[in-house]
Amino acid sequence: MGRARVTRFDGAALADCLYLIGQAWVKLEAGDDAGMSEDLAAAERLAPPGAVKAVLCMIGSGELPAPGSDPAAMDTWLEACRMAGAGDLALIRIMLPSAAELAREEHEAFLRRLDQIAAAPGLPPAEPGPDLSKPGSA
Repeated sequence: MGRARVTRFDGAALADCLYLIGQAWVKLEAGDDAGMSEDLAAAERLAPPGAVKAVLCMIGSGELPAPGSDPAAMDTWLEACRMAGAGDLALIRIMLPSAAELAREEHEAFLRRLDQIAAAPGLPPAEPGPDLSKPGSA
């Protein structure tokens, strides 16, 4: 009950996504906000927006190399893209169930248990209750 959903992104799609994020990063540094927005939107078509945001945070924190317009920075970034394409760099998303999903699962488990109890051998048949559709029968 309440199992987390784990998604591992395809290496080729991740490589393409990283490349686009790198292009967006370089365009942002150059002051090209429109170009940056286009590249991020394209990256979000390959991976969920949360994944793109996570990659941007990893660049900002230094976990991934920062792409740059100079050749050394871009070579380092392209190596990260290559590693993703080869499967050496992975992005895994873990989604925990919401409170509503947990409540629904608990309710379904409760109903299954009631069915098991009702189907158990040796229990006397349930007595019919009053007909509540008729006034005064309760």
